[in-house]
Amino acid sequence: MQQTADGQLVLFHDETLDRTSTGTGPLADRTLAELRRLDAGSWFSPHHAGDRIPTLVEAMALARGRLDLNIELKVARPGPDFLDRLTAAIADQSFGDHCVVTSFNRDLIAELATRETGVALGHIIGRGNLPAGEFAARVDLLSLEKSLITANVLEFAAAGGKAVHAWTVNDPAEMSELMELGVGGVITNHPDRFPGPGPRPTG
Repeated sequence: MQQTADGQLVLFHDETLDRTSTGTGPLADRTLAELRRLDAGSWFSPHHAGDRIPTLVEAMALARGRLDLNIELKVARPGPDFLDRLTAAIADQSFGDHCVVTSFNRDLIAELATRETGVALGHIIGRGNLPAGEFAARVDLLSLEKSLITANVLEFAAAGGKAVHAWTVNDPAEMSELMELGVGGVITNHPDRFPGPGPRPTG
């Protein structure tokens, strides 16, 4: 999730518009009205030609009653009201029990933790070594690059009261292995490949 130049919250993966829309440059430099004029679907398939960049509230409306959301904060330059807008949207849509909020940005998650919103929070961690103190961090889950996940990591996370999500897992056999190992969710580009009963894919 990112923030537009006029403070609106939208769902978009990349920091720049070039790869998956007809726009160019940083998303954060555009207003919501400017973003609404872009085609954000043709890159994926002709069937999605004309799809627009959705707002967070629109995504919640689409997901309501169908699935929970993993809201990843991808804001490079958060505005002063960014977290206020986020928490207000979650509260207004009564979505606190139906989402988790995760980010690589520890400062944003730490600030959210002080607000005691009741929303589950998580750190996203990439390849390499787990940073010191993660098992004791004030978060509810660790979203780990799949190569980091071992039985020991899951054991220590559980002892610290934390769920573990794995990313990015696109192979059904690998999904099954991680589920059997005990992950609480898998993040995938292909939810249609999910092999069956167990934790739901999270995005």
